[in-house]
Amino acid sequence: MLISEALKLKDKAFISLVGAGGKSSILQILTEELSEKKKRIILTTTTKMFTDQVNPFLEEGQAIESSNAQVIEENIKSYFQQDKNGIIILLNQRLIENGREKFIGPKRSYLNYWWREGLADFFIVEADGARGRPIKAPTYYEPVVPKMTTDLVGVIGIEAIGLRLGEENVFRSSIFSRLTGLKWGKKINTEVIVALINHPAGLFKNSPKFARRHLFLNKVNNREKDSIATEVAIQVIMNNQARISDIIIGDTLQKDSSILKVISGKIT
Repeated sequence: MLISEALKLKDKAFISLVGAGGKSSILQILTEELSEKKKRIILTTTTKMFTDQVNPFLEEGQAIESSNAQVIEENIKSYFQQDKNGIIILLNQRLIENGREKFIGPKRSYLNYWWREGLADFFIVEADGARGRPIKAPTYYEPVVPKMTTDLVGVIGIEAIGLRLGEENVFRSSIFSRLTGLKWGKKINTEVIVALINHPAGLFKNSPKFARRHLFLNKVNNREKDSIATEVAIQVIMNNQARISDIIIGDTLQKDSSILKVISGKIT
């Protein structure tokens, strides 16, 4: 099953990715899937993103790099007038962090406006940062989710289970401790994961009211992890305080079979 199928995407969608443990790989795979369907796609971030994570699309698509919103809009329209489908990457500014290049995207207010104007069929936005950790808790200004988001994908790397709470394993570890009740140095378990998912200031913080919420439990690559992820899913949907539409279990490192199962957010 494709990720776009697991998300039950229709002809158009504004997809924002939050959390940790595979946002960029989901963005890459989803872009590849939708490009094969001959769609107009815009990729960007509302935070910071490593430039090399979009390099494959810089080669086959069109990079629009400007701090001027009007210039960006004119270039988007021009590109899609020449090619009725394709990929555009929006870059506002480049910077170097720890020896690697990152880029910042346009303000989310512009993304909201361009979506309303119908400039593309799909917007795919990385709306959160995690410093490479498998799990995180959002600080006061995170995640940076555009309000026109139709599908919010909250990502957790299942390899976080069994890790001890500390900044080396959990981004924003002190906030994580406050939200979940887990003490410093204690191991993360399924109950802790569920607490993060369900907390109003947790994984789905800042979700637009009418956006569909998808939970993606990633890096599930063996039976043990599948069992753990399934247990998390069951606990989440028992009360579903986060109002999740569905729970996707898979491993985006395995592109040919990245989705293992999809569980409805409703108990039947």
